[in-house]
Amino acid sequence: MIDLVWNFPLLPEQGEQWRGYLRRALEKMHPQDARELRPSFRGCDATLRERAAKWLGTPVERTWLSVGGHHGTLMSMMAAGMSGKTMAVEEITYTAALDQSRMLGSSVVSVAFDSEGMLPDALRARCLAGKVDAVFVMPSVHNPLGYVASFERREAMVAVAREFGLWMIEDDAYGYMAPHAPPSYAKLAPERVFYVRGMSKSYAPAAGTGFLVVPESVVGLMENVLKHTTTGSSLLHNTATLDLIEDGTLDAVIAAKLAEGARRNKAARAVLGSAATPGAECAWHLWVSLPGGMTSGTAQRACAERGVMVSGAPGFTAPGVEVPRALRIGLGGEVEAERIEEGVRVVAEVIEGQMRNK
Repeated sequence: MIDLVWNFPLLPEQGEQWRGYLRRALEKMHPQDARELRPSFRGCDATLRERAAKWLGTPVERTWLSVGGHHGTLMSMMAAGMSGKTMAVEEITYTAALDQSRMLGSSVVSVAFDSEGMLPDALRARCLAGKVDAVFVMPSVHNPLGYVASFERREAMVAVAREFGLWMIEDDAYGYMAPHAPPSYAKLAPERVFYVRGMSKSYAPAAGTGFLVVPESVVGLMENVLKHTTTGSSLLHNTATLDLIEDGTLDAVIAAKLAEGARRNKAARAVLGSAATPGAECAWHLWVSLPGGMTSGTAQRACAERGVMVSGAPGFTAPGVEVPRALRIGLGGEVEAERIEEGVRVVAEVIEGQMRNK
């Protein structure tokens, strides 16, 4: 099967590269120092947090290490006290935001969006219609839609959040794919934004490392949140990750991923034509509209019968919203670009076949 599900980019040389960083990180550890065997949240990761804060340009007391991006968003929801409360999301949004909200018993309300993401006026209307406590946002290369919000849009969203006292949970997993994007929500409104940056997309899921910057008002809660979700994160993995960040390796990997992502994205759009909706040119995922009469389930089955796995729209659709006729195509499920291109051709042929049969 050709995998068009995963959208995290991997380069052929990364496996051996990561092994090298893990070996060097292990050599830095001290076998006789019992502190390195204790839960990291008890202060064993203090130096690593300082290094992370320096890289992110954030206050160290508000900067925390997580076990990847998913852990970061879950910690954010817990620190924001979202259990039993209400979070606003776009009508089409990231599956993990929906799953984690369900896990915590949070209510989810959908908000209309356009080519820049959530509409501020629609969010305001939602807040006026009923209590909303937080909003989940992915302003820089949204998953699955691929948009990048303008500076004006971000300012307008922050204004609504401040007006109604909303927390904002900002998942910046894909921000590196839009190097010229406007400032993050965390820069615009640090007093209410939980900023999550995992390494799965910019480097690799094996890094097992993420970064979380929290509002000053919840700093006192974070040790407890870490304690009861993971007892801390891996000193070994975090050391290796920060080493490759600081020596410039991550920048080099990102540059290569941007170049390859732009090539794959352009090639896929050339095959899919207008079915591929507009989005960031370096994104490793595309939102693909389907013709009338074809549901995402029908399209998924047709693609699977021809040996291609794709993601259907239901998993990205907020509660109460009609599921659109659409697919998400991931361009990172195969290291070999030729297999991705072959899979995209199959998707295009499935769509074209439906259009001919109408």
